[in-house]
Amino acid sequence: TMKREKVFSIVKGFRGRAKNCFRIAHQAAEKALQNQYYSRKLIKRDMRSLWITRINAAAREHGLKYCDLIHGLNLAQIDMNRKVLSELAVTEPASFAAVVDKAKGALMAKHAAEMAQKGLNAVRQQ
Repeated sequence: TMKREKVFSIVKGFRGRAKNCFRIAHQAAEKALQNQYYSRKLIKRDMRSLWITRINAAAREHGLKYCDLIHGLNLAQIDMNRKVLSELAVTEPASFAAVVDKAKGALMAKHAAEMAQKGLNAVRQQ
């Protein structure tokens, strides 16, 4: 349990008995700290969602969907997180275009290899 001074410092500015009465203030402080913890996680989730939205918009300008861009980056072994990709898309469009081109190249290479494999399989079956 928290000490009185700590509780009352947390609930300073609250309304009604939540700032005066220790028992109610203690409950309010506990709930406030729980909400604070949850909100820190929510901010991270919201930021990731924002980054993905920005990356998707920028990728579509270059004719690629978000999922295809991420898959292409994995194939090209380019390890960039979504925060960095989002910053590139917003502040450095030319650099982002270069990254998208690398991803497109990796996707095309994989697609060509798959088509060649299908061609071999068709020849073998005949």
